[in-house]
Amino acid sequence: FQGALVAGLMVLRRRFVPAYLFSFVVGFLFGKLLDITGGSDSLARVILNLVGPKNVSLGVCIFTAILAMAGISSFISLFICYPIALKLCRKANINRASVIAGYSLGLNFGLAVPWVPVTNNVLCASYFGTDVSAGGFLGLFVSIVFIVVGMLYIKWYEKRLAAAGKGYLPAYGTGALEEESDEAEAKKGPHWVLSVIPMLIPILVLNIFKVKVELALLCGVLAVVVLQFKYLPRNWDANRKAVSDSISMCMTTLINAAAIVGFGSVVQNCPGYATAVESILSYEGSPLMITFVATNLIAGIAGSSSAGLVLAAPVLQQAATMTNAAVFHRTTVLASLGLDSLPNAGFLQTECTVAGVKFKDVYFPVIFALTVVLTILRCLLYMGLAAAFGIA
Repeated sequence: FQGALVAGLMVLRRRFVPAYLFSFVVGFLFGKLLDITGGSDSLARVILNLVGPKNVSLGVCIFTAILAMAGISSFISLFICYPIALKLCRKANINRASVIAGYSLGLNFGLAVPWVPVTNNVLCASYFGTDVSAGGFLGLFVSIVFIVVGMLYIKWYEKRLAAAGKGYLPAYGTGALEEESDEAEAKKGPHWVLSVIPMLIPILVLNIFKVKVELALLCGVLAVVVLQFKYLPRNWDANRKAVSDSISMCMTTLINAAAIVGFGSVVQNCPGYATAVESILSYEGSPLMITFVATNLIAGIAGSSSAGLVLAAPVLQQAATMTNAAVFHRTTVLASLGLDSLPNAGFLQTECTVAGVKFKDVYFPVIFALTVVLTILRCLLYMGLAAAFGIA
């Protein structure tokens, strides 16, 4: 066991942290700059006002999906979008659960589509020798089906709440975000287009020029600085704080992920690991079914999609060579987003706390229905279509 532990620590020091440190820092800095300039806030306000109070769940879904696809932290979208969305809920007498529903649907859409520089996509590309465009238009198609079916379900659920007289209610608990005040609405920020452009640049650079993810995100950071320079703080201390905050948030995330990698390395060096891997790979089903089951189970145990991928992907590398690697990549990404939303996922508790709702009230009808049941069905649909088209 001592030898396995040493091997795990060596992986952390030599491989994982150096490989992902810069991309994590740049990704968090990208989101932080859009936050402090007010660019993300402007985009959220435009989208939510465009769809109107009656469609607040759709607005939250669109905004969250855009930020997720740009590689921006889910925490940033959470804290920017919720105050504005909750105010619209109050105006339209809509239950707070609608915000949770829209956020859950948008986040699961944004983390699963091809071409985007999100962690799940990048991890699979590095392990399976593919790129972020793997799965292409079929992956995009099933995600569009997912979001359409999801919105239909949310609308049905909202009507059910309204019929039961469960409209807008005061926040539950003391950790809820304050709703945006009417005075805050007058706050000036950059035009929303100046926020969309920097979000598109990393995606375009990544797929057209095939550069590294960190370089693509750095182009996004430079675009924010150039296009929104007018709205950046004019003193060095404020800008230094933005960088230091990004590094701090990044290190917390990176250490958590690195700890999981280290744990995986310890497991790999323990007796019985080779036997377990052989048992998984000797399963007589398709390689896609292997990754569907294994990734879902590990992500469920870890309570995180990225953690599930970090632990599952090394085991699944051999299975990826048995089929179309691009299809295998996209199936693994989709599978990682299924059971990762079981009640042991800490982020779900945070999401409910800041929205001011009881976890038990929204978990099964909203979170479980959208991010577990519907997400697993999306993955099965992708696998079925891939087999039907003969590309698996």
